[in-house]
Amino acid sequence: MLTAILVAGTTGYVLLGLDVLEALYQTVITVSTVGYGDPENVGGRYQLFTIVLILLGTGTSLYTIGVVIEMLFEGRLDDHVRRRRMQRSIDNLSGHTVICGYGQVGRAIAAAMSDAGAEMVLIDRDPGIDPGGLHLVLGDATEDITLRHAGTERANSLVLALDSDVDNLYIALSARAMYPDLFIVARANSGGALPKLQQAGADRVINPNLIGGAYIAALALHQDAAEDGKH
Repeated sequence: MLTAILVAGTTGYVLLGLDVLEALYQTVITVSTVGYGDPENVGGRYQLFTIVLILLGTGTSLYTIGVVIEMLFEGRLDDHVRRRRMQRSIDNLSGHTVICGYGQVGRAIAAAMSDAGAEMVLIDRDPGIDPGGLHLVLGDATEDITLRHAGTERANSLVLALDSDVDNLYIALSARAMYPDLFIVARANSGGALPKLQQAGADRVINPNLIGGAYIAALALHQDAAEDGKH
């Protein structure tokens, strides 16, 4: 808004007869309320334009200063710079994996992929999470713009690890429609979600509870194998 005011003010003064440098100078001192005075022999149109510029420009400049001060005091400016730097780094990625949800399951997936040396981008809506140096997009994974910010169009695979079957189902539908060739692995939190996620476009659907339960049962039933597994 402030830039638009400066451009409009400079353009207006040029049309009123000033050269570009004089017009920019007059705009800046008017908007900043310094006001060293007007050129000689100005007419009514010049004065009227200056009045409008003062009313619009002064409010805009004061609002801008207030926003900057607020961001500095709340630490939001540093956070904004960090996010912009993170986004530029994500924009340079390709062939990575996008992981939606950084809860217990998402963390385990990310840890395993990190150990394998795979590049990944996390999506989570909780601003308090610590990605531990991994790429993170803060936002709602059910929104298409969030998937784009994660570079899903350049990704090799998409992992849906949210604890909501409804959200995983919605993301699978959206991602399959936008990226037909994308490999999608989805987490199912209930048995009934398995076929629905497959119909929605997920290439693989995993229920961690069933797998974990089956593994624990196997260890309980085959104690000798469990002892051998410790070694």
